[in-house]
Amino acid sequence: MPRTLEQNEQIRLERINIIMTSAMYLFATKGYDSTTLDEIAKDSGCSHGLLYHYFKNKNGIYDYLIDNVVFPMMHNLVNSINFKQKAKFVLYDLLNVITKALKSEDDQYAWAINLLISLDLSIVEGTKSTSISKSKNKKVFAWISSTIERGQTEGDFNKEKNIREVTASLLCYIKGLAYSRTRLGNKKFICPNIQIPISMVY
Repeated sequence: MPRTLEQNEQIRLERINIIMTSAMYLFATKGYDSTTLDEIAKDSGCSHGLLYHYFKNKNGIYDYLIDNVVFPMMHNLVNSINFKQKAKFVLYDLLNVITKALKSEDDQYAWAINLLISLDLSIVEGTKSTSISKSKNKKVFAWISSTIERGQTEGDFNKEKNIREVTASLLCYIKGLAYSRTRLGNKKFICPNIQIPISMVY
């Protein structure tokens, strides 16, 4: 008996989900440029033909991953933060949410955080290899920069510190944590006290 349209769509979504899981892990651990389509196909148990049936190339996989997996995961992660409170509380809540996610048993948070910040920093540095639309570029960098700037205006953060440098330092710190969590796993990963990154703005 032939499958229904609903069954075919379910199978398609399941296969794409498997491909995305493999791609996210490989991009997070090896980087975009060092990851090959062969590795994604092998890790996901997918043939090259099937991979090309869903995606034109590696850029297509990466773009789909960022748009449909990473951005939604990060949106859900920060959804509980009250962005209208003072900047010092917003930054504290953000770092607290991220460290809690990295301490959780879900490996994909570490992969997603690592990927998103790598993308953001590569755009800021002008080394971006992928075709993510400019409307989504530098969201994390711009948001943290504006939060630090607001904190300086409110008189809570050190006004003598360069906002761009502090933002880059915070993002590199978080990326380092996410990469460590990815490499070490949940049981061996040790997350430093949240006051360490917080001290960067004071």
